[in-house]
Amino acid sequence: MNLWEKNLVILIMGFLIQGVSYADGLRNAAQPVSSGAYVKSLFSLPLTLDPVQMNDGASLVVGNLIYDGLLKFSPTLKLESAIAESWSTSKDGKTLTFKIRENAKFHDGTKIKAEDVVASLMRALSPESKVRKYFDCILGADEKSGVAGGSLIGLTAIDQHTLQIILKYSFPPFLSVLAGATAKILPKKYLSNPEFFKNPVGSGAFKYSGVNVEKKEMSVVAFPEYYGGLPKLSKIILKESSEVDAISAAASGEVQDLANWPLTSSNKIFLIGKKFSSPVASTWIIGINTTKKPFNDLYTRQMFKASVNTEGFRLKFYPDALPASGYIPHGLPGSQVKFNLGIKVIKPPQNKITIVIPNELASAQEMKLFLESDLRKKGWNIEVVVMPWDKLIDGYNKKIHQAFLVSMNMDYPDAEFLLKNFESTSPDNFSGLKNKKLDLLLKATRRQQDRKKREALYLKALKLTEESAVTINLFHPRANYWISNCVEGFEPNILSDVYIDYSKVSLKSDCGGEK
Repeated sequence: MNLWEKNLVILIMGFLIQGVSYADGLRNAAQPVSSGAYVKSLFSLPLTLDPVQMNDGASLVVGNLIYDGLLKFSPTLKLESAIAESWSTSKDGKTLTFKIRENAKFHDGTKIKAEDVVASLMRALSPESKVRKYFDCILGADEKSGVAGGSLIGLTAIDQHTLQIILKYSFPPFLSVLAGATAKILPKKYLSNPEFFKNPVGSGAFKYSGVNVEKKEMSVVAFPEYYGGLPKLSKIILKESSEVDAISAAASGEVQDLANWPLTSSNKIFLIGKKFSSPVASTWIIGINTTKKPFNDLYTRQMFKASVNTEGFRLKFYPDALPASGYIPHGLPGSQVKFNLGIKVIKPPQNKITIVIPNELASAQEMKLFLESDLRKKGWNIEVVVMPWDKLIDGYNKKIHQAFLVSMNMDYPDAEFLLKNFESTSPDNFSGLKNKKLDLLLKATRRQQDRKKREALYLKALKLTEESAVTINLFHPRANYWISNCVEGFEPNILSDVYIDYSKVSLKSDCGGEK
């Protein structure tokens, strides 16, 4: 899974939030205090600054500030030019040609060349890459070793400003992959330096400035030679905190941006500041690990899936979210299809089952009580463990959790992004599922150019995943972003706050912004 956010992903990554109570006097909260820096709250500081290692939402947020790719997404998910000023596709869909902007520069002042793109995409295909599965459609890529024969014939720098990518087969979503949060272009000359990502050089609207470990802050500053023009914010501070502390800081004017926290519409913080509501292409799930007893048994998984009161959970903790008819978010093929397995819950096995949830959620303890009380009444030997997000993700990556609460975000808007999590060979297969029929279906979808036929294959793949009971689909969130009254130019992105264009955001002059 990619928690890009995978965000989407990703899932993609935000947190499920229960509104918290404030005194009515919040309407008269102090005016925002600003030192000229824009402060954005995050649930965690980045776990990595290497784009091909990013598997958490906080890393993706920072990555999209300091790095750029060939393409990018508009707020409505339209593909737009980024480092590539133009691109074209051959009639058979296998050959993509990109023209690099002549004024595109890295933060060290050097111009971006086609050879930098080749080197960056080859890193994405390396065996160590966590996102290799999204790029292995490139001709010459090998699913096991990364690059066949030590060279990649599908990536060619035609000249300094022209790049050609040849695919094994026509793969319609690949342009969206190149606009995603992990398809970032890095300077070739630094990539052999193992210390590079401690002080990375990118080409995004903002330059990496540093980390204050004691304050749990990371800062980025405006890149004056950015090809898109000088950003309106001179400095952004990414501040790690819990949900409760983040909302308190926003109320006192110390934070201008809570977009990383998809708040419920009833949260009292919206009595002040600005509110932006937007659909989000993600699904909140309880993921199930089929390699851990008793979930190695299919019928047990199906009974457990049928036992969870998903609608009660949604109404209690996130009532303005959309009910999850399935694993795929609304608006994508298969999102409105509900597969009724007709499972009857008989006497559950007495093996202990542990669900882990992040303690950064203000309502984490309430969620624990809700799930434990409801499932124990139905005969399950259940324990919900609240743990720090970084430990949850570490256990997720090592596949040691029996079950876990996460948001599956999308990195590009195609059902294939989320379904690929369940391929037998995928390193992000959190479920441990091995299903040859599903593997063949997913491979077939990538080679299918006809939209209707492709959607029909997706439906078959979705049915298999639902029958396998590897996800308990809780809801599709609707983000309610809180932004300070000092902020102008903020525009949500359907994929998540990871993709918000902060080069267009500004602070009013009486709040410390430029006059």
